[in-house]
Amino acid sequence: MKKRRFMIGCLLMIGLFLAFSATGFAATAKYNWKLASVLPDTHPVHKALTYFADEVGKATKGEVKITVYPAGQLGQEKDYIEGVKVGAIEITKVSSAPLGQFAPSLQVVSLPFIWRNGAHQHAVLDGAIGTRLMKDLEKNGFKGLAFLDAGFRNVTSQVGPVKVPADLKGQKIRVMQSKPLIDTINAFGATAVPMGQSEVYVGLQQKVIDGWENNEPTVLTFNMQEVCKYFSYTRHTSIPDILVMSKQVFDSAPKNVQTAIMDAAAQAIPYQRKIWASYIDDAVKQLKAKGMVFNEVNDIREFQALAKPIYKQFEPVVGADLIDAIVKQK
Repeated sequence: MKKRRFMIGCLLMIGLFLAFSATGFAATAKYNWKLASVLPDTHPVHKALTYFADEVGKATKGEVKITVYPAGQLGQEKDYIEGVKVGAIEITKVSSAPLGQFAPSLQVVSLPFIWRNGAHQHAVLDGAIGTRLMKDLEKNGFKGLAFLDAGFRNVTSQVGPVKVPADLKGQKIRVMQSKPLIDTINAFGATAVPMGQSEVYVGLQQKVIDGWENNEPTVLTFNMQEVCKYFSYTRHTSIPDILVMSKQVFDSAPKNVQTAIMDAAAQAIPYQRKIWASYIDDAVKQLKAKGMVFNEVNDIREFQALAKPIYKQFEPVVGADLIDAIVKQK
């Protein structure tokens, strides 16, 4: 508890310093806010964050200045989530997976194979179910602004191609701090190792882990092909990123600022989806040129069968009705 309080206190001090220095003592902005992300500025999602920040600035005629701090400058995602909850960080882009620890129903988006494809995910998150998940976030101190594409997650390994679940036996695979994700990788026969993003490259380099799981753009952005050669299309889950704001900060802002934030977030969604879709093929080409080896699994149904019991396990957590509604969504 003392460590957490110390961390939050440090975030507050760092935040005040960065906001003060980044604005250059600007007197025009009434609100100087931070937007934290672990992704570097070369990642396609980062462009959507700067787009969002710029749109808020335009809509408020400079009344709000949002400065994006990429590449984990303000810590790891768990730090951002805790910081946003207490108002030490105003806005962050995090994966929905670790945020599910604070809003249990949100864990449903991390369940294995729940998404048929990207269009299915968009239909769910753009509709009533997405609204329900955002409302559940509000009950826990967060103002959800937008779900963002983060692609389908796949296993990458140093050991060799993963074509059948048995290929993962004995391997230590890094995952985010997310129980559905941990349970999924364990169900495949590997050992899930929760670890912060900044630790993954070194972990692979030093053989602390044998692999990790993520999407193609993130593998490229963090140069993981240098330490993890084999990319296997398990497509076991697609966990959306989420743009989220401190509810207490949002609620304290005037109505015109709240409207500008929500409008900018809505505009950022199609903008980010377009960037993401166009970047996938290019990322794969670059990774192949850098020596990464790609393969399809032999039969995805073998992986799905192993993961199926996880749904029953999470029914008491997220609600069987919510799982059923997502599966049946057209």
